[in-house]
Amino acid sequence: MRRLCGCSVLVLVLACAPKTPEAPPAPPPPPPPTFADFAGSWDAVNTLEGTVDPVLSRINSTPAGGGWTMTLESREPVSMQASIRGDSLILLSEPYSSVLRKNVVVQVRTAAVLKDGVMEGRLVATYNAPGGQELVTGTLRATRVPTRITPSSARFLS
Repeated sequence: MRRLCGCSVLVLVLACAPKTPEAPPAPPPPPPPTFADFAGSWDAVNTLEGTVDPVLSRINSTPAGGGWTMTLESREPVSMQASIRGDSLILLSEPYSSVLRKNVVVQVRTAAVLKDGVMEGRLVATYNAPGGQELVTGTLRATRVPTRITPSSARFLS
């Protein structure tokens, strides 16, 4: 009987003891980006391994995800295909004449994420050189070009 009373008291003490607080649940992950998050114009600095100077370009897009282009200095815009995978914007350029290698065609693939309003990522340039294909990796960092307010667009703001 003493044993039963002792066990009962022990169970009662343990049951009434303060419980350790449970850790709050982790916050939900942010929603994946959309084309609208990347829409607009971006000034990009593309740094390729083995090159001293970066290649500057402007990337343009629409909120719907179509009409992506990359424009290099003194060049016509190059069309790009765009897709979103997870948190990354994937861009694939049409083949174009390289600005770094004379008489060589190149195609660029990028994967970039948005970090604090800046597009950052990796790129792979595939050069179709006379001796065969050559892959060169690099980085991409792009900042959004501020939107200019024109007299015709200002009427929508008032």
